[in-house]
Amino acid sequence: MSPIVGVGVDAVDVARFRRVLDRRPRLAARCFTPTEQSDATGSADVAQSLAARFAAKEAVMKALGTGIGAFALTDVEVRRTTGTGATRNAPCLVLHGTAAALAGAQGAGRFHLSLTHTEGVAIAFVVAEQAQAASCAPS
Repeated sequence: MSPIVGVGVDAVDVARFRRVLDRRPRLAARCFTPTEQSDATGSADVAQSLAARFAAKEAVMKALGTGIGAFALTDVEVRRTTGTGATRNAPCLVLHGTAAALAGAQGAGRFHLSLTHTEGVAIAFVVAEQAQAASCAPS
């Protein structure tokens, strides 16, 4: 196993996030890629799904040792893996732009992501690892 570059965890209050999305409908387009928005609309609860993805973006920032504003939220994209077996549709990360450059500068080439949520809270846990290979195959 490769050395760990950083670890990040974040929790989002789903009800609060839902209220923010209701008050600011364009927020979803500013925070989430079209793929993320499309994936969320296929879920039973769009706000819950987006809250988990938002938590993942903040967890990546923590794993890389940055704060909010170091890169655009859309520079971190939560996708689903393809293929078959136990990891089919598992969440994974793709970094773009400034986030990818920052990760590369810190030697983080692979990310592990775990998401969970209840009606009340969405939680993301990220481990950034030194590696040459990407952690998520583009879909």
